Order: sequence, then C-alpha cells, then structure tokens
Amino acid sequence: MATYRADINVVETSQRRRRSAWALGILAFLTATSATGFVFGRAYLIDGLPSLPDKETMWQLNLQDTITLIDHKGRMIGHRGPWIGQPLKLDDMPAHLPNAVLAIEDERFFEHEGVDNRAILRAMVSNARSGGRSQGGSTLTQQLVKLMILTPEKTYRRKFQEALLARDMESVLSKPEILELYINRVSLGPQIFGAEAGSQIYFGKSARELTLSEAAMLAGLAQAPSRFNPRRHYERALTRSHLVLRRMRANLYITQAEHDSAVANAPEIVEEPNLGVDEDTLGYAFDYITAQARDYAGLNNPDLVVTTTLDADYMRSAGESLNGILDANGKGRKVSQGAVITLDNATGGIRVMLGGRNYGESKFNRTVQAQRQPGSSFKTFVYAAALEDGFTPGTVRVDQPTNINGWQPKNYTLRFRGPMTLREALKLSINTVAAKVGSEVGAEKIAETAHRFGIESELRPTLSLSLGVSEVNLLELTSAYSVFPNEGVRRRPYIIQRIENTSGDLIYTRRDDEGSRVYPIPYAQQMTGMLQETVESGTAHGARLLPRLAGGKTGTSQDYRDAWFLGFTNQMTTGVWMGNDNNSAMNEVTGGLLPVDVWKLIMTAAHEDLEKEPLSVPELDIDDSQHSERMSFYARLAADLRHERDLASGAGGGGTVSAGR
Repeated sequence: MATYRADINVVETSQRRRRSAWALGILAFLTATSATGFVFGRAYLIDGLPSLPDKETMWQLNLQDTITLIDHKGRMIGHRGPWIGQPLKLDDMPAHLPNAVLAIEDERFFEHEGVDNRAILRAMVSNARSGGRSQGGSTLTQQLVKLMILTPEKTYRRKFQEALLARDMESVLSKPEILELYINRVSLGPQIFGAEAGSQIYFGKSARELTLSEAAMLAGLAQAPSRFNPRRHYERALTRSHLVLRRMRANLYITQAEHDSAVANAPEIVEEPNLGVDEDTLGYAFDYITAQARDYAGLNNPDLVVTTTLDADYMRSAGESLNGILDANGKGRKVSQGAVITLDNATGGIRVMLGGRNYGESKFNRTVQAQRQPGSSFKTFVYAAALEDGFTPGTVRVDQPTNINGWQPKNYTLRFRGPMTLREALKLSINTVAAKVGSEVGAEKIAETAHRFGIESELRPTLSLSLGVSEVNLLELTSAYSVFPNEGVRRRPYIIQRIENTSGDLIYTRRDDEGSRVYPIPYAQQMTGMLQETVESGTAHGARLLPRLAGGKTGTSQDYRDAWFLGFTNQMTTGVWMGNDNNSAMNEVTGGLLPVDVWKLIMTAAHEDLEKEPLSVPELDIDDSQHSERMSFYARLAADLRHERDLASGAGGGGTVSAGR
C-alpha cells in the first residue's frame, strides 16, 4: 500500500494544536453575536453538542436498515434501503483510491488535527471575493462528522460543533482509521454509500479492482454526488475526474505518464443494477422475508444480505402468468385477485411466493394472510384419512341424493351417477361420496390428518368439513399437498437459507431438514395415483403436462367465491388461488378453469430445464373382475334405494352444500 503523504510537511503536534485552537477562535467569534459577549455565545454554540461514541460504535452510526435478497442460484433479486457496500480495509483497496480521495477532498489530511486552518482562511477569502459560499473549508474528518453524527443544517453553530467533534474524533481514531471509515461511508449517489457500493453500482466491479481513472471518478463524486452522477451527467463527471487526476499529479501520487494514461482511458459506466424481479411481483415475498430476517438477525444488524429459496425466473413467470390470465378474463369473469405458491418438493424451499397481482396497489399477502374456504380441494384429506381407516381407492359408494343427520350435500352438476369408486369420486369431485366417506371416517380424524400434513389453521370438526368449509391459507394447503409426491414425508416450507451482513459475517444459516414421515408410503402412492387421474381425465384435465406426469385437485367454494388448484410433479408443488378480496362471487370461475390455466403456464416454464421424473404410484388395488362384480352389486343396491328416494329427501330438513370442482 502506498503511503498517504504523511511524510510530507509534517507539523509538530504543539504547532498544530495552536493553529487549530486559533481557527476555532475565529469560528467562535463569527458566530457569537449575542450582546452578552463571547462566553455566552460559546455556551450557545456548544449547547446540545452530541458526545462522540466509542470506536466500535462509530462504524454503526447513522446506518439505515438495508436488506438485499439473493435467490437460490446466487442472483440478486431485490434490494430495499440504501446501498451500503461491504466495508473494505485500506490494505484491500488499490492505493490510487485513497490517494484520489485525499487529493481532491483533503490534501493536508495528515497535517491537521481535524480542522485545517489554512483551508478555512482560503475558503473565507474566496467566499468574500465571490460574494457567496463557493468554497468550504471542511476537512475529511469534518465531512465524516457531518455525515455520521450531526444534522445537515447549514449554520455557523453547526459548523462550530462540527469542528469540535472533528478534533474529538481525531483523538479517538487514527488517521488511517478515519480515512478508511470515510471511504466506506461517503455518499456517492442517491442512497449509495461507500466506495464498494459506488464501484458496484457504477462500474459493476469491486472497489478492489478499480483502475486509476475509475478511482478518480469515484473520488470526484463526494463533493456533489447528484451533480456529478456519472450515469446522468457523464461528461460533467469525466471533467471532474480529470481535476482529481491533476490534483493527484500535483501531490506526487502519480506520474505524468499515469496521469495521461488515465485521461486517455475513460471509465465505462454499467447499466443500473438488474434486480431480477420487479417490486410488484417480489414485494409480497420481500415483506415476508424481511419480517423473518429481522427476527433471526436481531436489531443490531441493520444491513443484511439474505440468501433465499426463491427463483428469479419462476417468480417472473408466475407474475406474468397470473396477470396475463387476470387481464384477459378478470372483467368478464368478475375476478380481481390471485396468489401463487411453488415449493421445491425435495427441500420444502419456497420457489415462488406471489401474494397478489400488484404489490403497489395492495400489499396484502394472499398466500399467508388470506384465510379462504378451500372447497373441494380439501376432499383430498378426506380420502387420505379414509385410506388409513381401511378404505381403498376401489372402495365403492353410491352417488345419490344424500341426507346425513339433516345435512343434504349436492353435487356441482346437480346430477347423480350412482355407484362409483373413491378414485372416480375424487377424479370427478363428487360431493355426496366425499360427504358419506367423511361421515364414516369422522370429522375429527379428517382434521387430525390435515393438521398432520401441515394445515395449521383451525379446522372445525363438522360434517361439512369434508367439503372444505373451514378456512385455510394457500401456503399451508400447498405444503400439505407436497406430502403426496414426497411419499408421505412432510417438509416444512421455508424461504430463508442464510443471512449475512454486508461485511460477509454469517448471522444465520438454516440446518438441513430431512422432513418427517406423516403418512405411510403405500397410502401416499395410492393418493398420488388418484390425484394423477384427476389431472389425466378429471376436473383438472386442463393441467396435463404431457409427457410429464402430474397430479392435483381443483377446488371451488360456495357461490364461486374461491377457486383453487393444487398440483404437483415429482419435483415441485404449486398452489393457485383466485377470487376477490371482498369475498364477492365470481362469474362461474371454478378451480378447473382459470387457476388450472395459471398453474399450467407456471409449471410448464419451471420444468423446461428439468429432467422428466415419474410420480410414485402403485398398481390398481383391485382387478377388473372384482371391480365389475362390486359395481354390479352397488348398481342393484342403488335401484332398490330409488324407491325410498322421496322419503330420504324429506328427512331431517338440513341445509345443502353444492360447491365442487
């Protein structure tokens, strides 16, 4: 590291102190206008003077909270707060960076004790001649005090306090420490602080790699970052950098040849940082992540770099898909909102969290904050509980007018199909069969199964629970569906992988989680097979991803207030909800319509670069002869029961539920 001219014009300490005291006296005299004299004027000047903190605290002074998000592939996808680069030691910087700063900002830095008498007098003379305040006499130390401790007001009182604190700072920090702190905290543009941040923003590289011409341009920004912003006023910034280079040459920091070479090789400015995902798409996840990150990191870590499980490409695709479908169908179908969650089955990592169509218009995160009725998408847990209770996919029940203790569930089509297997009933989303099976298994058992799979919302153990009347949120429902392709293993969804500060210090890292078994493998395979048929030839046939295999279930709540599709491949599970925030009815939007369309667009794009993997499903549990014999029996039974239909339909006088699909 080159020296910073500390060996040139070294002044004895006692002389410097006398000069500094003399300069402070001039400042005091100029500001002490009170008729009671200098003593009372000085008391006024130092009233409210803040105390200087210790060395360690000084690095954290006046830091605004900042958080940067990185996706799981290492790409920066979002940033909030000021840009604060990773702190660099002087030894990590090229020598021409601090030398450029000293040449243009404080060439006598190593000769004063915080206040430069000569610079003050020079500024006074210049300002008197110009009739204004064209020059300032602030040292680099005073600028640091102004930036970190004092308010930005421009008064002689504040100038006097600035000088006092600058002298105090020089007694706490060494010259190299002050220079290092200044270079790491100086403002270099709108919300850009420190040489590392400025170098990354303007030149697309670390400050460790700055060329002489780039260092000169960066150093030249400190006086007026907006006026010399190289992205907006490149020629002005270039002219300023040439002044810096001349000053460096005059102070013997560089040779004439180095000066000429730097002038001949003008810096190239890179485009503004590409954050990967726009705020309207990322905002919901950003809020969710920020709350968790602050909880993990604590209040003593204002600057955070969070590596997330999100995928920038999937997020963009989800935003475009949801908005495209809503733009094309929203008005006619009377639907205004939607939400999307995508999970990586192998880890539980959240690849997509899209809480609505436009974060700028509404910050309400519908993936976790909205509690909505899942409708028929909840039937999956009815059948999952039934398999554990001795049922099979081939178990037959009759689709017919039904009265269960006064409750009369009806099908979406208002028609009845007679005897059918549970597999067929799930595929076609038959309400009567789900209600019958639910009453046989019991609402408590169904609720317990759903909770085991990851549903954390309260589930009311009533008969109508089977048809999805208890509210849940999209994240927990999507997570519960991921248990099936994971062969009965639940992996808790998470979105933060690790947290560091801008210095690179590790604050938090997530431990690997192999998940917990919540459902037997054979039953998980059977349920996966049933849900695969729902996609192949059932209510979700629009979600087919041929040649890939997928499974899933549609859901529509009463009066078309909610429409869902939860679907999975072996690699991912995606949930889509659509509806209106005011809970108004849509125009016949079922889970098999718009939600399936959104899901297919997202999953098709997400699987473009993934290998095709089969779902884990079993062979059919009964052979054709058994199936035919059992269906024949139930057909005869259904015929006999038709004679009693009038009596059955009149019993109990209960309500109806006809939502489905």
